[in-house]
Amino acid sequence: MGIVEFMSVNSTIRSVQQTVKLRNAIQIAKPIWCPTSQGTIPAWLQGGVLYRVGPGRFNLGDDGQQYVIQHAFDGLTFVHRFEISAEKQSIRYNSRFVAEGAERALIEDPGKNQIFFGHVSKVSPWRAFTNLLERIDKMVLRPQRESFENPSDRNVGVTVTPNFPIPQGATGNDQILVTKTDANALQQVHADSLEPQRLFNYTDYDERFKGPLSAAHHQYDPTTKETINFTTSLGRTPTMTVFSLDKTGKNPQVLGQITERKLPDGTTQPFTPTYIHAFWATKNYVIVPESPLHYGKNGLDITLQGNLAAALQWDNKRPAFLHVVSRDPKVGHVVSLPVDPFFTFHTGNAWDSVDEHGNTVIEMDCCAFPNGNFLYQIHRLGLLNRNDKEDIASDQIKPFTMNGMQYAPGHMKFGDLNRYKVTWNSEQKTGEASVRKIAENIEFPRFHPNNTYRSYKYLWGCQVQNASAEDSERFSLVKVDLETGKTLTLDKKSHMYTEPVFVPRPGAEKEDDGALLVFTNVLDPKNPEKDRCVLSVVDAQTMQEVARSDIGEFPATTFHGSYVDSDFTNISIS
Repeated sequence: MGIVEFMSVNSTIRSVQQTVKLRNAIQIAKPIWCPTSQGTIPAWLQGGVLYRVGPGRFNLGDDGQQYVIQHAFDGLTFVHRFEISAEKQSIRYNSRFVAEGAERALIEDPGKNQIFFGHVSKVSPWRAFTNLLERIDKMVLRPQRESFENPSDRNVGVTVTPNFPIPQGATGNDQILVTKTDANALQQVHADSLEPQRLFNYTDYDERFKGPLSAAHHQYDPTTKETINFTTSLGRTPTMTVFSLDKTGKNPQVLGQITERKLPDGTTQPFTPTYIHAFWATKNYVIVPESPLHYGKNGLDITLQGNLAAALQWDNKRPAFLHVVSRDPKVGHVVSLPVDPFFTFHTGNAWDSVDEHGNTVIEMDCCAFPNGNFLYQIHRLGLLNRNDKEDIASDQIKPFTMNGMQYAPGHMKFGDLNRYKVTWNSEQKTGEASVRKIAENIEFPRFHPNNTYRSYKYLWGCQVQNASAEDSERFSLVKVDLETGKTLTLDKKSHMYTEPVFVPRPGAEKEDDGALLVFTNVLDPKNPEKDRCVLSVVDAQTMQEVARSDIGEFPATTFHGSYVDSDFTNISIS
């Protein structure tokens, strides 16, 4: 694909994005108390804290018109904190905009050279060309570690993790809170005030953890207290480095490197860098999916485009591969097993075993899309139809196909909850992968943290509900019985539920005995200015709301959340 064609791709994507007007969130830096308006907060949630993170500023500058971001994934980050008081039957809430430096840079130089997930900046052909040369120099010819003058200079806002291990030399209080994204970048913020404190990346732990790409969702072993992730370098020989950190962050180790596909019969194929948002781990293995949603020219297209989405291509003629890496650093990359094409944003649980024939078996759950078409729908996440007669402006754009993906205006769709199973025998050089669909239309999966790395029965998540004449397009909550595939749904009019964070009741024996904490936007059917947000407490067994607190007369889009108890101990983290 030549430069002219690349500019054409950006122009097409921009024409879709320009139809969407995303809304700014409201910062509440000074904490406020939000009384329970319905029901009763369970006493055992006393003192716990829920953190949420997501895009909050799209319209930049004092008048909101100096720079406009037109992709939901690229909105500048807000972190939200909800401290639960069962004694007061109230929520102590505050939020903070943590990317002020990034906003300032875009306002001062709207043509600034930076890489977005999906937003396409409108710049002159000459500026596009000079930006391209600068990216080639910094990313390919003379790779450099980024340095920042201010801890808010980078937009890092997909997951938020308490007690994340901090590299040597870090400063901060005992209560550590870190935001992460799908790049090799992390931001530490104050656990109470949410004030940005430091920007860093994985090379601050170990110089071997280099490369611009990583996963927003790490894996955490509650037994060994290890944090697991990877980084990917691009270029002629792309390399994925899978690593682990102990709870101190001071003893990093490489678990293995993926530079090729290792098929069970002993043959190899070239490894292709793909977009990876999440992966799996078990007691003994790390499993990384290589989907057909790959970066063109081994990542060079990112350099050319300055945009991850525009650089991605879907190749329906090739399978996905499940790369298995041992958690024993002496073993490294074990095998790469092909399976039918799929892409996953979010994974569920996974566990390994050995069958009666001595084969290693791994089972793993995820929410799987059968193709890459979703990529041209997610730019409007959080901006949904209020009824089936409302036409989102993007519906006026004619369908098209680009980079192996189809753009078809209409409702957002989730994938299916699938269980993948891989079996292999290293000595006999045999192996296979299979898939079973458990339920349809599932996203944002969460499960009981005590079942990490072992078989489990229940999973909670969200489902898309289409708009009707009486109600808006929205996300409902769903509980899935993984053995039967049966679902139990909580769906309220005009309620846009977000990822449910499951908190088990202390001392409970049943797997589903606990509460779901859900930050929820309540949409006004006619007037967006009357939208509001609430914190819902839902009984995880019955899927009935047991309490809610009205947070404010505004909406806020968040991606993911984590919960700690009153001692700041990890309970449910992302």
